[in-house]
Amino acid sequence: MAYYLLQTNRKLLYTLLLFLILPRFSLADEWINPGEETLEFGLGVFLPSFDSSLQVDNSDLDLGTGVDLENDLGLDSNETVFWLSTQWRFSDNHRLGLSYFQFSRDSIATALTDIEVGEEIFPAGATLTSKFDYSSIPFIYSYSFIKSKHHELAGTFGLHLTTLELDIRGDAFVGGGGTVDGNVYAKAQGPLPLFGVKYDYYANKRWSSGIHGEVFALDLEDTDVGFSGVIYNVRASTEYWFYNHFGVGAALNWFSMDVDVKDSEWRGRVDYEYLGPQIYANMRF
Repeated sequence: MAYYLLQTNRKLLYTLLLFLILPRFSLADEWINPGEETLEFGLGVFLPSFDSSLQVDNSDLDLGTGVDLENDLGLDSNETVFWLSTQWRFSDNHRLGLSYFQFSRDSIATALTDIEVGEEIFPAGATLTSKFDYSSIPFIYSYSFIKSKHHELAGTFGLHLTTLELDIRGDAFVGGGGTVDGNVYAKAQGPLPLFGVKYDYYANKRWSSGIHGEVFALDLEDTDVGFSGVIYNVRASTEYWFYNHFGVGAALNWFSMDVDVKDSEWRGRVDYEYLGPQIYANMRF
C-alpha cells in the first residue's frame, strides 16, 4: 500500500510540475480572456465527507435491512481522491465538458445487529469485510444564453455515467465452535440525465468564479432497469490564472442521491450524500 501511494503521488507530482513548466514557454502568446478559451484541462484532489445508506432486497422482493455504510459497516466518512476534467468550447456559446472521479471505500467491522442484505442474513457479532465503490463520469453540454465580458449564463444537460458496487463478506461463529460465512455482491449502473444552470462571473482577465446546479427527478418504476428518485448536484468554484495557460482553482461540491434501484444485480435503495472541497490546477489553450 505504501509503495502504491508513493508511486501515485509521484505521478501526480510529475504532472503538476508539467503544469507549472509548460506555461513559461508561451508567455508571449496573446492573453486568453475568460470565456475565450478553446480547450481546458483540470487535475486536482477531491476531499469529500460522506453520509450514506443503502438497502439490497432479496430475489423474492422481500425488503432487506437498511444499512448505514459509515455506522453499520465502518466505512470511512472521509476520503481523498484524484479528480480530472476537460472542457471544449467548440463555439462561442457551446461547450462540452467531461470529468471523472471514483470513490472506493473498504472496512472491517463487527455487526451490532442482524443485517439482511440480498440473500444473506449476517447475525450480530459477525465480522463484516465490506467494500463500496462509486464512480461517476459526467458528460455535460452547455449552451450560453447570456455571454458578455463579465457574465456568462448557460443551461446544461448532462449524462452522468454512474456505477455503484457493493461487496460484503461476513464470518460468524455458531454453536459447537463452527463458523458460517456469506458473501453479497450487488451492482447498479446507468446514465443519469441531469438538467441544470451554470453561471460564471469574470471579474477580470485573471480571476473568475461560478456556480453550477443540476437536478435529476425521474420515475422509472415501470421499467426493469434504472434509478427512480431525486439527485441534486451543486458546485461553486473560483479560479485564478497566474499565466496565460496556467491557473489554479478551488471548489466546493455537494451531491445528494435519494433513489430506488432496479437493476438486474441490485434491487433496493440508495441514499448517498457527500460534501467537500476540490483543489486543482488548470491549463487552457
